Amino acid sequence: MAVVVALTALVACCSCCMLTATADLESDPSISDYQPQPPDDPQPQQISVQLQQTDSGLPYGQTQSDNTLNNIDNSNVDLFHQFHLHESSEWPFPHQIDNSIGQISGVSISKDNVVYIFHRGDREWNQTTFFENNVYREKHKGPISEQVVVVLDPKNGSVIKRWGGHRFYMPHGITVDHENNVWLTDVALHQVFKFGHDSENVLMTFGTAFIPGKDLDKFCKPTSVAVTTSGEFFVADGYCNSRIIKFSAEGRVLLEWGRSTIVTGEMPVPPYQLWIPHALTLAEDKELICVADRENSRVLCFNINNGTYNFDINRNLFQRLFSVAYSPMAVGGLFYVLNDKNMDVITDTLSQGIVINATSLEVIGQFLPRDNEFSRPHDIAVSPDGTSVYVVELIRSHIRKFVLGPDIQNKFINKSVDTLNISEQELMLNKYNVLENCPGLRENSGKQILLIMLIIAVGLFFTAAIFVTVLIYTRTKSISHRNDAAFSRWQPRTLNAADGFTLGNIFNKKQRAGFEKLATVEVSEDDDDDDDNDLNVRA
Repeated sequence: MAVVVALTALVACCSCCMLTATADLESDPSISDYQPQPPDDPQPQQISVQLQQTDSGLPYGQTQSDNTLNNIDNSNVDLFHQFHLHESSEWPFPHQIDNSIGQISGVSISKDNVVYIFHRGDREWNQTTFFENNVYREKHKGPISEQVVVVLDPKNGSVIKRWGGHRFYMPHGITVDHENNVWLTDVALHQVFKFGHDSENVLMTFGTAFIPGKDLDKFCKPTSVAVTTSGEFFVADGYCNSRIIKFSAEGRVLLEWGRSTIVTGEMPVPPYQLWIPHALTLAEDKELICVADRENSRVLCFNINNGTYNFDINRNLFQRLFSVAYSPMAVGGLFYVLNDKNMDVITDTLSQGIVINATSLEVIGQFLPRDNEFSRPHDIAVSPDGTSVYVVELIRSHIRKFVLGPDIQNKFINKSVDTLNISEQELMLNKYNVLENCPGLRENSGKQILLIMLIIAVGLFFTAAIFVTVLIYTRTKSISHRNDAAFSRWQPRTLNAADGFTLGNIFNKKQRAGFEKLATVEVSEDDDDDDDNDLNVRA
């Protein structure tokens, strides 16, 4: 049996070795599409941009499939009812939350579905707010006294908590990350802040207060922050520098890309020339960071690891894209785009929300308020379960909630993911990331399974053969032992411990026929005279 155990262990070791070799092949950086930047490199990675050649008349970066989608006659498609969101009757609109709420510039949803808004109190951003060099004019007024961060109940919009008073001058963007840390941007301070989940502890501050700049340690009117599950984060340094900067979880600059738009007229705009990157959203399941390029009327998506351009969404439906949000809950993923009117252009386009399939890039729906149009919509957020969408407006200082009907949820929302708890979602995400980052594993998985099954079958065959051999050998030895035991009853009895065995007349030289009875009488040590007769005694 020791032989069987040893051979079984040998087969298992062979299988493990083959699997290890396969894993090593998959993780070989020489065959990977992306090699991560060394963590000890203090300098940001420089992006080498190679402009793609496009067909005449086709916006830069737009694929042929996008062009085909642009030719769809939207008048024949009932977009509003294909993916319909209706405004929630339980939300406080059309009434303001309260009179202390000013221009609401940002909205975000925590992982436990709580709504956070960032507002400006008694401040308003107008043409006299900044000098020409982007320095804030009204520093003498001091910080906003109102509590500018307000936490709302997602069911009815009631206030749960307020904080952030006497800190900020001109709030802009808010992001709640997966650990419930709150990230805020202030365009007057030219700074980015990270607050802990307790809302009073400032964990990180980036930029120099009231000093705009182009260096990597300064910002100029930053607009938005997006945070990955690993803690890395992106900042849209929006109104002046028109760039995106990627940081490590510790706050070290990793990447920088983008510059202000210099293309004018009808010329196509390259993807790295931005004009106010106004909002960011992450599609981690697709390894994308996407930006609402506001004045260029497009959504641009870049690789989350190295910042290389992936694709853009550029449609006639867009005029001024204030915000974009992504939800992975629907099959293929969904982009929610917040479009506003360009006041300088006469058009029939409405200020509305637009829903786009993140895989096919098709417009599958749109949504509007009950009074038919948004008024200066500024930011948008999607609930973690994908069933609710929130939009904030500047002029009316309102936040609206839109919800999916049950029929739309059953048709679009992935229930198998929606019903999971947090730990199971993270497990599924890790599993997805492993498969996505190992394309060879996906392609060769069938061959590997067959090979492993073959190895196991061969191991089982040899194990069975050895077991049968050992069984036959053991059986043979058992039969031989029983035969020996059967013949042992004809052995002579012991006469004396000192004398050993006596064979009786078996060793008599005289030929005898058959067997004779053996002696059963012990020899007396005292009868020396009768030695000649001892062997002649018969029973």
